[in-house]
Amino acid sequence: MSESVPAIIQKTIDDIIAVKIQGATNVALATFITVGEWAKATDITDMEQFRNQLGQYMSMLANARPNEPLAKNGVRFVDNQLVLQYAGLKDVKSAAKAVMELSNQYVKLLEDSKKEIVKHGVELCQHADVVFTHCHSSTAEAIIIGINDDHKIKLINTETRPLYQGRITSRNLIKAGVETIMIVDSAAAYFIADDSFLPVNVVFLGADQISVTGDALNKIGSFSMGLSAYFASKPLYVVTPSLKLDLSTIYNPIKIELRKDAEVWPEAPKELDIINPAFDIVPHQFITGFITEFGLVKPEELEDKVRRKYEWVS
Repeated sequence: MSESVPAIIQKTIDDIIAVKIQGATNVALATFITVGEWAKATDITDMEQFRNQLGQYMSMLANARPNEPLAKNGVRFVDNQLVLQYAGLKDVKSAAKAVMELSNQYVKLLEDSKKEIVKHGVELCQHADVVFTHCHSSTAEAIIIGINDDHKIKLINTETRPLYQGRITSRNLIKAGVETIMIVDSAAAYFIADDSFLPVNVVFLGADQISVTGDALNKIGSFSMGLSAYFASKPLYVVTPSLKLDLSTIYNPIKIELRKDAEVWPEAPKELDIINPAFDIVPHQFITGFITEFGLVKPEELEDKVRRKYEWVS
């Protein structure tokens, strides 16, 4: 652990990198809960030092993994609102209180967005009988549970290699009373397109990052599921807060995080090269729509809605 970084900040960074904190929304929540706790506990008295360290620690948390625009947009929110709401602050105690308040505001914004997304998702897909999902999205889970509360459904979910996050989804949904069927990742495209096992009505994917063109970055394997849904003319919805939109993709293409070889095969032959991307990209052409806090949004409409609602993201 770095001596210059407070333990509370470093622990959250380590947990994000190790995927102990899993999912873009949970990463963003952890980032700003941690920032708020650091601000509350800091013994810094110099205002310039406080501002410098606040910026440094927010950036470190938001960039612990490369594909986390929800946390990065939160940094923009705090920076922007510190200027608009608290420009006259001159002492660290008041500034720390402001940071705690703004961190709480962003956390509440995300929590309220999730409630709206779940409401819209349940309403949109209330007639589904067989639902397909990949990896682990707490928001997709909540929608699936909401549909199941209305009428009993079947869920097909993937194991999600190499870290098996699909097991989290399976455990949670079984506990919630949803009939759950797990398949291996390599069977996903066939299960979506072919109805001989179960006729999939709808596919739910989460997202970690969204480009300005409406392409969605999600857990590796999502591209093939999107392609299969597109080929089979089945609806594929990306379930996500709109603030996962990354406006920097106007001029910087999305770079996909590469993870350690050992996640795939801990005892692999030394001569073997392993490529282990964490994510792939679902093109906007495959996406029926984004289920967001705004309701159902088509990929080409998302950027405009975000810029109008959240002016501070620009």
